[in-house]
Amino acid sequence: FAQSMDNSSGPFLLPTLLLLLQNVSNPKISISPAGYEMTEPPPTGSSSSRNHTLLDYGLRPVEIAAASVVWGALWLVSIFGNFLVCLVIHRSRRTQSTTNYFVVSMACADLLTSVASEPFLLLQLTYGRWMLGNGMCKLVRYIQYLTPAVQIYVVLIFSMDKSYTLFHPLSFKVSREKAKKMILASWLCGALFASPACFLYSSNSNHHCNFFLPDSWQGAAYSIIHLLVLLYLIPLLLIILCYQKLFTYIWRKGTEGMAGMRTLNLISNRTVKTLKKFFIFNSVFLLSCLPFYVVQVCHPQETDYRKSSLVFLAVSWISFSSSASKPILFYIYNTNFRRGMKETCCTFARKYYRSNIYTITTGSGTTRKNHV
Repeated sequence: FAQSMDNSSGPFLLPTLLLLLQNVSNPKISISPAGYEMTEPPPTGSSSSRNHTLLDYGLRPVEIAAASVVWGALWLVSIFGNFLVCLVIHRSRRTQSTTNYFVVSMACADLLTSVASEPFLLLQLTYGRWMLGNGMCKLVRYIQYLTPAVQIYVVLIFSMDKSYTLFHPLSFKVSREKAKKMILASWLCGALFASPACFLYSSNSNHHCNFFLPDSWQGAAYSIIHLLVLLYLIPLLLIILCYQKLFTYIWRKGTEGMAGMRTLNLISNRTVKTLKKFFIFNSVFLLSCLPFYVVQVCHPQETDYRKSSLVFLAVSWISFSSSASKPILFYIYNTNFRRGMKETCCTFARKYYRSNIYTITTGSGTTRKNHV
């Protein structure tokens, strides 16, 4: 065929045919999804898995640096604040009440998120892919669903507890043992309803742990039935109903007191302040969890990794910010906690001072003995 052509076109046609034959003999062409940046294929050997850029998800270095700084600050505040909440309530007698047992349960859930979930999510987004295997992917996503579910049920139990205590102060009283059983029930319910996440999430061959639920009928059913209905909508409606009855009852008693009418059930200012404090406390948490549950139902396709990673980063940041904000709000609105924290810090300072005094005195005594 080449010989039958003109002499002028032959030299240009033969290399073209050779190039086409080479492409046909090597048909493996890798097409990356939109927003997913790939590098050139690395040489064969053990170093093939290391030659990936940090921009596999399409995130720019400035975005990764900003996310790392903000996420690191939230992580430090969450770890230190929630640990301090648990420590102060455990050591200070003035803070050991049934109400603060619910606070400790929420702080433990935030600590679990801060230790076993959020650092790995930041590592995935920073490094550009998932490097910890399929089992760790399932565990991290399970904890990501577990801790909000547990805290929502704890908030629901606390709201019902305050409602029954205020409406029936003589016949209903939650003891410490009952509070512990109720908290245990909230953890069991949260663990049960979050368990399908272990089967729906996985790490594929491209070293990517899915950001969102799969686009299948199992993922759609779980996102609608379990997440929105059982883990958020129904508890949220019950919590709103409890607080609506509480504030209506308090407002009615307040108007009766201003009118000079005698009431049998007087509501103390301490109870009103406690309800207002926990209403703000719980509202911040519920609003921060709302984007996470909404995105799981209406999430972008994971073929565009840049868009999905940015959405996942924003939702995770909003959800994680509540873990850092709750200890700060608890410190601002709880006087007993501030006093207990001062007592705890003074106790540790005294122990440290006494240990230093003991070290100095024993050291000086030993030197005098040796001198003699």
